[in-house]
Amino acid sequence: MKDKANEKYDILCVGACVQDILLEGLEEKHFKNPVTVLDRVIFTSGGDATNEAVVLSKLGNRTALIAKVDDGAAGNAVYLDLVSEGVDTSQIVRDCKSKSTTAFVAIDAQGGHKFFLSKGKNEGIALEEIDLLTLKKARAISIGSMYTSYKLDKGGIIELMKIAKEAGILTFADMDHDVEKLGPHAMDPAYPYIDYLLPSIDEARYVTGKEDEKDAAGEFLKRGVKTVVIKLGDQGCYVRSEKEEFYMDPFEVEAKDTTGCGDNFVAGFIHSVLRGKTLMDCARFACATGAINSLEIGGHMAVRSLGQVEEFLRSTRQVKILR
Repeated sequence: MKDKANEKYDILCVGACVQDILLEGLEEKHFKNPVTVLDRVIFTSGGDATNEAVVLSKLGNRTALIAKVDDGAAGNAVYLDLVSEGVDTSQIVRDCKSKSTTAFVAIDAQGGHKFFLSKGKNEGIALEEIDLLTLKKARAISIGSMYTSYKLDKGGIIELMKIAKEAGILTFADMDHDVEKLGPHAMDPAYPYIDYLLPSIDEARYVTGKEDEKDAAGEFLKRGVKTVVIKLGDQGCYVRSEKEEFYMDPFEVEAKDTTGCGDNFVAGFIHSVLRGKTLMDCARFACATGAINSLEIGGHMAVRSLGQVEEFLRSTRQVKILR
């Protein structure tokens, strides 16, 4: 077991770090116009691991981001944003030979979004670029996300999760769409080392081949995951472990932007697990954190503090979903 006296971090977030340019009010009908005046444009950091790291930090966790950014304008902007958000940046690799991705996020009046990517080059941190001794200084590690961690997706995640479990720390993993077409079984060797897996229902269907969330969760358990939390969007979530199984209903909100809601959900869930909450309380807190994020523009700008989420939990109604 780890020596808790040597712990420096509550959580290490590993994976995607990009520049987000949020375009509020841009819709498909505007593409025919020679000039369109947008409601607002915001430059910020983004990517699954980044969003999780920022929100976990705001919730009061000692959080480090393990990622790679370039040493140009995009990398500098992202780095400074993370510093301002209180995230430990000592584990971020600045690479003059890489180019960070910039994601243009078009947000419509209904809160939906479309992504337009200016893809980076030589991006994504590799296993050999991670200081593995840092694992001994942390309580937990989170991959944000499987299928979007580039170099780590091709074997590094498997080795990193294995090393983390041998170090005695909790392991979490988010999931994303298989943009590099690695295949639904690419992560199979990693699942036995994952304590909590948090895919969306679409991602779970792709990986398991099961349409229903209950069947998908059961398949993940067969592959070795200890606890599966399937995000169901505005339908809440479904949670299953060897001992527990339940749905958690969503909170009643008017969504303004759903960018990063899944990442905020993951951050809220991790925070609660680290605080020793019950699995049901973890799911409820996660749903609240994701819901709060939808109230403002951006992937990690709405959640500001633990007290804010606790007040939301006290004052906001959950919507009963007929299953």
